[in-house]
Amino acid sequence: MLLTVRISSRTRRLCVRTVAESFNVRLMNHIARSLIRNYDLHERTGFPESMTIPARDAAAQLVDDFLSGGRFIELVQELARISNEGLAGRRYRLRGLTPLIHEIESLGYRFNAETSTFSEDTHFHTTRNWGVLEDGQTYVFSLMRIDVVGNSRLVQKYPDETIQHTYSDLRTLFCEVVEFRGGRVWNWEGDGATAAFYGADTQPAAALSAVALIHELFFYNALRRRIEENLLVRVAVHNGQIEYRSQFEEMKSPVFERLIEIESKYTKPQSVYMSETVFTGLVNEIAEWLEPVRIEPGTTLYRYRLQFGDG
Repeated sequence: MLLTVRISSRTRRLCVRTVAESFNVRLMNHIARSLIRNYDLHERTGFPESMTIPARDAAAQLVDDFLSGGRFIELVQELARISNEGLAGRRYRLRGLTPLIHEIESLGYRFNAETSTFSEDTHFHTTRNWGVLEDGQTYVFSLMRIDVVGNSRLVQKYPDETIQHTYSDLRTLFCEVVEFRGGRVWNWEGDGATAAFYGADTQPAAALSAVALIHELFFYNALRRRIEENLLVRVAVHNGQIEYRSQFEEMKSPVFERLIEIESKYTKPQSVYMSETVFTGLVNEIAEWLEPVRIEPGTTLYRYRLQFGDG
């Protein structure tokens, strides 16, 4: 369920008015069916097929159905998208859309006008689905995975309390670099973790977070490490479609499999390896930091590593 905040009667009325004054019933059905399969306003309102549903009644039913289903924000995002891109080849001017967006922003969301999407304002709340993703729906994410190098040896060599504090330090660093760029930590496995980035420009956000982690870990090792040796990680970044689930363990996708393969099979300690799908989404200023690494015929990864002097 998407909706985690209470929608006021004022916000509901604004949405009903926007829909009723912008679309006829046929288009309302079309909009609803793009989000809810086989939605039918005649069936929902009880009006016979032979009768025309008053626009205000149809809009009220549509809005109330999305409210009760926890998908109100998703509906407003679709209205914003139509306002930006049009519908069925026609442009629409949606009266009342701007104040409606402002109402939702006041509930703790930020609106991205370029992508017509809302995301949580982290000053108000932070959840793993950005407050807008729905279970069972497919979205494009960029994923970042880390794994501690030599975990088994470290656990055997150092006292448990020292290792627990060390990994707690790493977790703090990881969360900070991820959340600073709008990402979410989806899973922490003790000696490794997975984070996700959703929305606009996910590839640069994931890439910069991965690079920042390598930098932060360098200073951590130099200034405040708790063990006698450097704490080293492998970092992999990949991008693709995933069917979102609120439970991380229930999310299955070839994207995860490829991410794990990159990290475990190809990535070197204290380096970031990115897939080509990530690299193609980077601006030149970031892409020029990376060096291509041919791992097999027809497959190239892109590596970032700290280098000093001519190394």
